[in-house]
Amino acid sequence: MAALVVGIVAVLIGFFPVAGIIVGAVAVILGIVALVKRQSKAFALTGLILGAVGLITSLIVTILAGVVVGAAIDSVQKETGVNVQTEGEEAGDDTLGTRENPIALGTTIEGKEYTVVINSVTLGQNDAVLAANPFNEAPAAGSSYAVINYTVTYTGADSGNAGLVSIDYVTSAGNVVDATSQLVVAPEPAIGFEELFAGASATGNTALAFPDGDEGVLRVRAGLLTDPVFVAIK
Repeated sequence: MAALVVGIVAVLIGFFPVAGIIVGAVAVILGIVALVKRQSKAFALTGLILGAVGLITSLIVTILAGVVVGAAIDSVQKETGVNVQTEGEEAGDDTLGTRENPIALGTTIEGKEYTVVINSVTLGQNDAVLAANPFNEAPAAGSSYAVINYTVTYTGADSGNAGLVSIDYVTSAGNVVDATSQLVVAPEPAIGFEELFAGASATGNTALAFPDGDEGVLRVRAGLLTDPVFVAIK
């Protein structure tokens, strides 16, 4: 009787990954034990058969679920992945673009819909940033403004927005300085939320306050939800 009950449960949950396999296996084992002990043959065989059906169904569902999840993960990786165009000995280096091994200024970062090139990083730009807008405030004590000049190119199918590219500064201690840390208007030409159609580019500046004397790196995301690429500031 136990084999029959568990076999029915196995069939009912057979469309759930893994769970049906476990319950189905239990039903099969109970059915075999019942047959060995010469208990009700009808109940034992029915439970064994139902358990086997639930087990096989759940196994198929589990395999299909694995395939679907794997495809979804692969799709997300393709959506968020970036390529770094390098030449010579650095090409093919899997660590290139990490915080420990940042890419050089001028290297092209390719996202799914945007390419980004950090053209230059100019330190000690307090006067230029304060003169750019009367509402810009002086950086916090122990910090100075740096002006980052970069180029964004939209490579998608329709149109995109230059403002979807983000550039932050990661200090040597691991602290992150982003555009919201101290809101300022960068010296002209400043990159804002320009709309770009396929193939169009925008080049301009953004400003961040770097701790004085720090040797950190830039963190660049070539579009929303893309993997970060780290860029040296010198």
